[in-house]
Amino acid sequence: DGPEKIRVRQGVVDVIKETDQRGILHSIASKNNHDDALKVLREHGLEEYFLYPHIEWQPKSQSIAKIAQLLNIGIDALAFVDDQAFEREEVKTTLPQVVVIDAAEYGGIPERPECQVPVTAESKSRRLMYREQQQRETVLENYKGDYFGFLRACQMEVDIQPLGEGNLKRVYELAQRTNQMNFSGNRYQEAQLTEIMRSPDLETYVIHCKDRFGDYGIVGFAVVDTRVACLLDLMFSCRVQAKRVGHAILTFLLQRFVSDTGNDFYANYRKTAKNAPSGKVFEEMGFEPAAENEGVSSLIFRRTREIPDDQIVRIVAQLGELANG
Repeated sequence: DGPEKIRVRQGVVDVIKETDQRGILHSIASKNNHDDALKVLREHGLEEYFLYPHIEWQPKSQSIAKIAQLLNIGIDALAFVDDQAFEREEVKTTLPQVVVIDAAEYGGIPERPECQVPVTAESKSRRLMYREQQQRETVLENYKGDYFGFLRACQMEVDIQPLGEGNLKRVYELAQRTNQMNFSGNRYQEAQLTEIMRSPDLETYVIHCKDRFGDYGIVGFAVVDTRVACLLDLMFSCRVQAKRVGHAILTFLLQRFVSDTGNDFYANYRKTAKNAPSGKVFEEMGFEPAAENEGVSSLIFRRTREIPDDQIVRIVAQLGELANG
């Protein structure tokens, strides 16, 4: 009937805005003419809510796989909403990891178990952070130099603070969401984080990152058992994957626990199919296998090794504030 006669279903915009506020990202896998569809979204004030829309004449499963790649999230973190039984079945068959929802049930999406997530300042600005990442990718495509040179030009800065009441909820959210860069696999509940925060033997690190394009927010969390100088936990948001933030944090910890004490430093690592690519950071930094127990590898960085430091990411930390107890 023409674009001017298209109407948005009642309540759909409310669902989009509510889930967006929870940090649940939206994209589009649609068989349509790209420019026509985006024009309609623009006229209804909805274009800004959709990241990496794939509007083209190909199987929707292919579009979904590409969207996951561009967002740098796992296929199993996606839900697909469609009003056509054929399209839902095609995605179910091709990508069984995806949650498939009949569009007739759109009103109940915010109440679904998958959508019960913590809401923090980072959640509410998550879509905007991805928009800033798109700007970084555009600049990188036109950058005349190597990738490390580009990262240095981004002027990345990491601020480290101890776990506290003000950031505990965000760390809880991070623990629930993080898969690809969660090297312990722990899914801490808030009560567990409170115990960690109060322990005199554990030193905690809440990692906040920004660069010249914008603020990533709190992107990481680490825990060290100071009695044995062992990294028990290290996790990051996928937003900082391949940006050398993990390398910078390990350099910081090694300088703190090896250079300053003259002792070896240990790290626990539960390797999975999802975190294996990111887990190479331990080998790249010079950690060696020491032991293994129930699927958890104990890695050692020997005090005789030189601590690598590529100086790509600037670390800011108030060391006196990091000790708990």
